[in-house]
Amino acid sequence: MREVKSTVRPWFVAMGLLASYSAWAVTVSPESVSMAAGESRTVKISQVSGTLAVTNSSPAVVSVTKVDALTYRFNGSAAGKAEVKFKDARSDVTVKATVTAGTTSTPLPPTGALNGRLLASNCFQCHGTNGTGGFDSLAGKSASEIYSELREFASGQEDANGIMAAHAMGFSDAQLKSIANYFASVR
Repeated sequence: MREVKSTVRPWFVAMGLLASYSAWAVTVSPESVSMAAGESRTVKISQVSGTLAVTNSSPAVVSVTKVDALTYRFNGSAAGKAEVKFKDARSDVTVKATVTAGTTSTPLPPTGALNGRLLASNCFQCHGTNGTGGFDSLAGKSASEIYSELREFASGQEDANGIMAAHAMGFSDAQLKSIANYFASVR
């Protein structure tokens, strides 16, 4: 973990109080993240004093979503660099994010029906076998509609603390597309 650099009054140092002051500083782990576009990483925050504000220098490169009170997910969108600042009542810290373009040497998982079905099998408990029942029938809905809903859950825009968000956050963007394509193909 990295402690934040903060302005410390000279008398803190003279009085030997620097150690107790540093306990007030917000910390992050890790202090930098690297990923390919379409991948995600999590960052843990600790020692927060009051409300935590998050600012992102380049939302087009990386999006940041809150997973829980002290965990944030960085989703790589496009190649580039971004700085994400976490600021509380007493200090701030910046996480540097680097996103690279997907490479052809590392193939993406296949998006065929078999892979989609295997990924979607996680959904069968609530949505019925092959998505044909349960809480909400998914079979035959348009792939774009299903994918859009899954992205809203994965980003925390919809019911961030619900079961769907917890499941959707566990999949990459390519896997969410594969799941959506599978359910759209079922009749």
